Amino acid sequence: MRNSERYAHQAETVMRLAAKAESQAEKEVYLSIAEGWRKLAAVALRAERHEPWPAEPRSWDS
Repeated sequence: MRNSERYAHQAETVMRLAAKAESQAEKEVYLSIAEGWRKLAAVALRAERHEPWPAEPRSWDS
């Protein structure tokens, strides 16, 4: 299993935990963690495909 697949699976697992959360605060924490796993999966997928990382705007470029 590739890293991107493992990270996406982790995001799905955490989303299931969010669905079972007993409070809104707990749910928000799980959703934040799941979003982190999704972002990590996207980065890993780009690396696996050898795609360049998209340039982010820098404050001094404006």
